[in-house]
Amino acid sequence: MWTGEWWWETQTQLPAGATVSPIILASDKTELLRFKGDKMAWPVYLTISNVSKHICHQPAQHASILVGYLPVSKLETFENNSVARYRLFHYCMRRLVRSLVAAGQEGVDMVCADGLVRRVYPVLAAFVGDHPEQCLADSTVSGSAPWCCRICGCITDFPV
Repeated sequence: MWTGEWWWETQTQLPAGATVSPIILASDKTELLRFKGDKMAWPVYLTISNVSKHICHQPAQHASILVGYLPVSKLETFENNSVARYRLFHYCMRRLVRSLVAAGQEGVDMVCADGLVRRVYPVLAAFVGDHPEQCLADSTVSGSAPWCCRICGCITDFPV
């Protein structure tokens, strides 16, 4: 991600001496095998994008942190492609990342790897999930166009 134009364009909008820290959120609904019955959990993890994939994919390195859990049972009470299901998912995600919004707008003083204190602006850069999670995050029906097409007007048959 650090080779992309997005990062550099975002960096130029910050005050001198500040740096952007692209945030990656990841989720995947998981069955809890140690519990009796059909217990499910839907964890949401956070990592930063400038961590090497060789470190990030090793659980012992602790490069990802658990932010919270989405309410699986509440989401499953709605039909798969209902607007209410999308709204509940987005409401829950907003609650999980609300502290990041203020930090991304105002910046936070952090000690960097080189020992210097810098003003860091954490910005949500990516959401990683399997196909059902991506459809919820994008508010799309499997196999259909994303919201941006509905907003620009090229698709008008989806309820808002």
